[in-house]
Parts: sequence; C-alpha cells; structure tokens
Amino acid sequence: MRTQALGIITAKEFRDHLKSRRFLTILAVFLIVASLGMIAGTVQYQKDLDEYNEAQVLASGEEEPVNTRYAPSSSRPSIMKVFEQMGSMTTIIGSFLGLAMGFDLVTREKESKSLKMLLSHPIFRDEVITGKLLGGAAAIALAGAITVGIALAVLLIGGIVLSSVEMMKVLLFGVFTFLFIFSPFVVALFFSTVAKNSGMALVASLALVVVTVLVIPLIFNIPMVTETILGEPPEFPEEANAEEIAEYEKQMQAYYDARTTLRRTVMLISPSWNYDQILETMIPDNRNRDDISDDTDEPGISAIFEMIADLSHHLIALLVIPAAFFGLAWVKFAREDIR
Repeated sequence: MRTQALGIITAKEFRDHLKSRRFLTILAVFLIVASLGMIAGTVQYQKDLDEYNEAQVLASGEEEPVNTRYAPSSSRPSIMKVFEQMGSMTTIIGSFLGLAMGFDLVTREKESKSLKMLLSHPIFRDEVITGKLLGGAAAIALAGAITVGIALAVLLIGGIVLSSVEMMKVLLFGVFTFLFIFSPFVVALFFSTVAKNSGMALVASLALVVVTVLVIPLIFNIPMVTETILGEPPEFPEEANAEEIAEYEKQMQAYYDARTTLRRTVMLISPSWNYDQILETMIPDNRNRDDISDDTDEPGISAIFEMIADLSHHLIALLVIPAAFFGLAWVKFAREDIR
C-alpha cells in the first residue's frame, strides 16, 4: 500500500462526502437532534444546579427545608448532563446515520462502472477500500467536531466555563460518539462490498442493526433462553431452616449474577448498547454523593483514567466490531472479480 496514493483516494472520498447532499442532510439532522438534546440537557442542568444551591443554603441553616433531591453533602451538578442528553438523542439515530453514509460506497461505483475505470489505473485495491474507509471516517469526525464545537460555544456564550477535567470528558464524549457512528458505517461498507446492489446492502445493514439492537436483547430476556444456557434457577427448599434459606438466597444471587453476566457479554456486539453503557459511566447521577470531584486537581484527572479503565471492554467492543467487518470487506474487495 502506497501512502501517497492512499492519501489521494482518502482526500477524494472526503471531498465527495462533503459535496454530497446526503452528507449535508445527515449533518443537518445530526445538528438538529444534538441541539434538541442540548436544550433538554441545559434545562435539566439548570434545574439540578438550582436544587444543589438550595441544598447548600439549607446546610447553612439559613432557610427551612423544602423539596430537593440533593443532600448538603452532594457534589455540584456536572455540566456533562448537557452532553448526556445529546448522547441519548444520538443513540436513537446514530446507527442510521452511519449506515446512510456507507451502504453504497462500493455498490454505487459498481453500478455506474466508475469502479472498473478506477481500477484500470495503476492503483491497488487495498488503497481503494482503505481510502473509502478513511474518507468516511474523516467526514464522520468532522460532523462530530462541528457538533461538539457548537455545543461548547453555546455554553461559553451562556457564561458556563468548563474545567480542564470537564473538557477532557467532553473530548472523550466526542471520541466515543465517533466510534459509535463509525461502527455501523463500517458494517454498511462491508455490505456495500459484498452485495450486488445498493438496495440489498441497505437492507442487510438495517437487518443487522435491528438484530443487534432489538432482537438479541429480546431473546436473552426470555427466561426459557437463559434457562437453556444456564440451567433452571434453584428451587426453594420445602420446610427449610434458616441455614437452608440463606444457602438458597446465596445460590439465587449467584444465578442472577450469571444471567446478568451472560446478557452483558452477548450485548457487547451491539454498538448502541456499548455507547449507552459508556454514557452511564461517564455521567453518573451525583445526587447525594460526595465522592465526585469537578476540580482541576490530580484526583479528578486520575478519576478519568480510572473511568477509561472501567470502560475498556466497551471500548474494545466498539473497536473490534468495525475492525472485523473492515477486514472482511478488505478480503472480499481484494478477491472480487469486478467487471
């Protein structure tokens, strides 16, 4: 693979995306959805901040208690609540945005015969398929950067200045969002490589998203399925004494833990589930908690690295899935007879 040729193809694919009405439409939809999430998140943040301030006033004994969800020992609400709402909205449409960008990258050129003309030049096939991947990735990254940049600008205009720790979290949010949208994009690129036409590639891509997002969770929530894999749950002993009841409760807890582990392991194949879990870990509910630091000192920064370590299996899943599908697409494209 030649770096110069790869750079030319990547730049061409990137420009094609930017000139595409589809990409501009996708970017507009993404910005609208993110804006709605940001508005909802900002409203919730202001509400939580008011309740937090009220709780601190109560702690000083200056006023009588009123309804508040925050205890005096709670940490200050995090501005990441705004990005939590943006992430929730992104979860709904992110997979479809990725699919829309990648389902016809190869089939469109096959149908127009431009791919055959391209390969007639002194260029390697791995440079073509890799350039399409990198060009699409750059377009997705640009869309995410624009969205996050607008969100930060709006916060600054509103007088909200983020700490260094919060800025690191925002950057991580942007990276995780990119990986989430990038996964279905690569899946669509794979089906665009193996399918005969764009319609079949789109249907296959949508089918896989439906299976991972809806079908598999439903299947593994059926007791009969989990019992087939793990066996039936322990039965309550008849006329049991306290010791036997305690042993039964211990076995039941172990059974439910095994069922939860099974479901979480299977759900690792779903990019949307991994993204949801990442958001939940990044933006915990800090009401009635005093162990969260929003300062810029070392403990706050070290907590971010601990958070990344906790999210490692979700991050690996978001990386392995596109890597696997791109590997399959690369092999198929390299061996395909294009006429």
